[in-house]
Amino acid sequence: MPKISIIIRTKDEERWIGHCLKSIFSQKVNALIEVIIVDNLSKDKTVEIASRYAVQKIISVTKYLPGKAINDGIRSSSGDYIVCISAHCIPYNDKWLETMYQNLRNNKGVAGVYGRQIPLAYTSDSDKRDLLISFGKDKRIQIKDYFFHNANSMLSRDIWEKFPFDEEATNIEDRIWAKRVINSGFKIIYEPDASVYHYHGLHQHGNSSIRAKGIATILDNLDNDSIGDLPNSLKPENIPVAAVLLVNEKFEKNSMEFKLLKRATEKLKNSLYVDAIYVASYDENFAIHAGSNWIDRNQPIFNSNNINVEKLLKLSLLEIEFSDFFPEVILYVNHHYPFRPDNLFNDLITELQYKGLSSVFPSFADYGHYWKKNKTGDFLQIDSSMDSRTEREPFMRALYGLGCASSSVEIRKGNITGNNVGILSIDDFKFTLNARESGTNNIINKLLIDE
Repeated sequence: MPKISIIIRTKDEERWIGHCLKSIFSQKVNALIEVIIVDNLSKDKTVEIASRYAVQKIISVTKYLPGKAINDGIRSSSGDYIVCISAHCIPYNDKWLETMYQNLRNNKGVAGVYGRQIPLAYTSDSDKRDLLISFGKDKRIQIKDYFFHNANSMLSRDIWEKFPFDEEATNIEDRIWAKRVINSGFKIIYEPDASVYHYHGLHQHGNSSIRAKGIATILDNLDNDSIGDLPNSLKPENIPVAAVLLVNEKFEKNSMEFKLLKRATEKLKNSLYVDAIYVASYDENFAIHAGSNWIDRNQPIFNSNNINVEKLLKLSLLEIEFSDFFPEVILYVNHHYPFRPDNLFNDLITELQYKGLSSVFPSFADYGHYWKKNKTGDFLQIDSSMDSRTEREPFMRALYGLGCASSSVEIRKGNITGNNVGILSIDDFKFTLNARESGTNNIINKLLIDE
């Protein structure tokens, strides 16, 4: 049986590599496969995540040149056929590999095959425009055109031995290679049915403009059968999600504090997307009685000076991963908020995934008037005077404890939000009530009785 070697170049790809590998190892192909990772000194968890899969080898390169990285991977492989795929590309379905393989195997005089690249739901407008223009639906056999793309390509070892990739080129090593094989009389096939999702696009930038957005919208409308979607492994129902509640103090089982903790965990259990609930506390009984997993806050690492919520969440994630559960999303929940909008947790995770955000949290649209004290002790007005609320933009009061869905990538960095946030606006003041704030308990108790 023939063997296919799949070469994946990586650098800080922890967000994508697991999804890429999951799809690769689910392929239905009439061949043996091996996967070679060529990693350029990733500083995140790329290599650790890749190691959870049946990869054959992980090669480390210190100086990255695209053609040399591919050649290094091929030299370490043993397949009759070679596939190049970017770590942030995710095969569209389980026939991706077989489709490319059959094109190469059944067509004489073909040096290589490359497939379609489809934007994700949250790919930038300029990248979406470029992908949709460059990768159409018609299959092509190229005899003069040397466009080729190693984000999603395949060639035979025999061809590579005659035409290795240029090891000095700093980019477009794929098109340099394609020009050589075309000029030597070989053909190249573009196979749109061998598709991958590609977040970055051709130029790996996120710049957007009005013109790019307009073109991308038109292209979406023309070709909307697979655009604006997500690979199955990135959809909310398929990603691992862990909810974390942080409990600072000890309290009695019959106390209001415990009732609020139980209320929050019950709400989480009814969420569609939460796979596991963790209570980080000093007493295991809190977690047991709440029907949740326990993170022991008695450990020394949890008791350092100036430890804040972000640090606690980071340490909690490390504890969760130590138990061999690897969530992609951490849902932070503060049990002191007794009231939440229906479906809040589901909405947070859906927004996070379909828009590719670093975090999503609810905020209360506050039209109040605010002043602050500066360093000299003077008071400064920070809102836009006494204009009608119809003339003013509200302050968005973040309610992280109501529920904040964050990428594990950000939590691991010690951030709860990151630089690419989404906000779900709420306008019911009831959802801002926090049992730890002075004067709220009577209101909370009355509302709980009225439920």
